[in-house]
Amino acid sequence: MSLRPSELEQVVAEVSARLGGAVVQKAWCPLPRLAYLELRVPGRSVLLCLCAEGELARLSVAPERFPTPGEPAPFQRWLRQELVGFKLAGASWSEAERVVTLDFQSEDTRRRLVLELGTPGGLVLLAESGRVLMLSGEGLAQRRSLHPGAQWGPPEPLSPEVLARARAAASRLAPFPDDFFPYAEAAERVLGPKDKASRAEAIRRRLALPYRARLKRSGRTLEKVRAEAARGPEAERHRQLGELLTQNLYRVKRGATEVTLTAYTESGMEEVKVALDPKRTPKEEADWHFHQYRRLLRGVEHARQREAELAREVAHAEAALKQLEELDEASLLAQAEVLLLAAGEVGPPEARPVKEDEGPGGPRIWEGKGGEDNDTLTFKVARPYHLWLHARGQPGSHVVVPLEKGGEVSQEVLLDAAHLALHHSGAKGEPRGEVSWVPVKFVKKVKGGAPGRVLYTREKTLVVRMESERLERLLKTRGGEAPPVP
Repeated sequence: MSLRPSELEQVVAEVSARLGGAVVQKAWCPLPRLAYLELRVPGRSVLLCLCAEGELARLSVAPERFPTPGEPAPFQRWLRQELVGFKLAGASWSEAERVVTLDFQSEDTRRRLVLELGTPGGLVLLAESGRVLMLSGEGLAQRRSLHPGAQWGPPEPLSPEVLARARAAASRLAPFPDDFFPYAEAAERVLGPKDKASRAEAIRRRLALPYRARLKRSGRTLEKVRAEAARGPEAERHRQLGELLTQNLYRVKRGATEVTLTAYTESGMEEVKVALDPKRTPKEEADWHFHQYRRLLRGVEHARQREAELAREVAHAEAALKQLEELDEASLLAQAEVLLLAAGEVGPPEARPVKEDEGPGGPRIWEGKGGEDNDTLTFKVARPYHLWLHARGQPGSHVVVPLEKGGEVSQEVLLDAAHLALHHSGAKGEPRGEVSWVPVKFVKKVKGGAPGRVLYTREKTLVVRMESERLERLLKTRGGEAPPVP
């Protein structure tokens, strides 16, 4: 659970007393409800952690910070613009509202950073007048109706009963002899490891989502395909009946609904009752059985091929999930960018505006569904270093390949993405076309233009000759919806 009132009282008092007058040197906001301030006191720099993340909520002094995944969040830029160079004037703690307030000042300006530890929790940067300059944590904005420019007010206080129970909980902070900030460092020891473990598991779950979705989807399809592949005996039965009818056409009366014929098998003679369609002639009845035989045989052959493909997909997904389960905490936290994508999840996958396909080996490829959704994908979901593609000179979907920062796209994934860009454009069905591709940071929205209208620079152009097998594979391995808007 988060820091208790008695623990917060100890930490806030210590921070106010020992960091008063400390200068803010740097600021970070790696995740929506997590921020760090580096403050300088004589002889050392101190990393102050402010976390409003549910049961991990705390004010503490941390030995290291959580890395910033991807591009800095807007709140980080505001912290640096408004607080760097300011001195910490004091810290206070409101037990009833579960709010920690840090006051900062320069020669002629005052700023206030508020850490709301209750549900939904968040960080709010205030001007001296109490006006909200910026806030971090979408749940806070929605539940409290806060927005930049609004006047901040404390959240609803806890009820007397809840407050009494919270006060009764004893402090868990156990200072070490060599701690410079005994209570603040102890607070990080209590919740810091849980924070890392919790975020690592969140990353693991997020990375596993497309593979679990593929397993579920492929598993359902595999059952149907196996049932189709098992229709060989049924096909053979139609062939036998067709031959039997052909050999006995003279014995079948037109308009009959049934006939009993003698079949000569390896085990001897056998009387076989054959159901008839009275609307068909005897010859048409025999031809119909041969037609069913050929149709089922084609279906069985196709099902067996598809069964092998699905088996490979299932094996790949199971292997990927096994690898994810074996990843240690450090390896998972190195992929913290997925937390930004998961942070804005507000509805079921089918409600999100972006489709996701998979290239060879499972790389993700995202496509917008329409004008407004193209804007969402390009300017909210995609990061500046992701790769953006669009059919050149054609209306169509924006396509994004989410790369690692500093990573390069493989030729196969680039061709996959280009195929999807052409398929979801005005060039759909054409044997070839041109696709422009460029890092997202060089794509700009047309001012006053319709949704999805953009300008881009420094693009490269790829001439694509459409491969039907490649496109069919991509559309078959569609992974559902892409991650939501951060």
